[in-house]
Amino acid sequence: MQELTVKQVQDVILETQEDKNLRDMYIHKSPCAENSLGAVFFAISGTPPRGYAMYLPGEDMKAGTLHVFDNLGLKRKIMHCKITDLDSCKDNDVWSAQEAKPLVEA
Repeated sequence: MQELTVKQVQDVILETQEDKNLRDMYIHKSPCAENSLGAVFFAISGTPPRGYAMYLPGEDMKAGTLHVFDNLGLKRKIMHCKITDLDSCKDNDVWSAQEAKPLVEA
């Protein structure tokens, strides 16, 4: 089982694109029965949007499945993984590409 971060989810989505620039990514968590986490939808911003993914968590927050789609909605990859920092995201959140860029020292 592979472990990914939210930033690595964007990297996996961008592998299907010609434009691999970091962009803001929208994260939407779907609540499920008994307040447990359901499907999580990721969409990379852009005009047109730059790709999508849907994460289906496993039982008891164990490894789930990440389904990756390109900007046309064609499925490009399926990964059995766990997203380690998903708890740090709100139900509807934006992961900022600015946070991931290294600081340039003068």
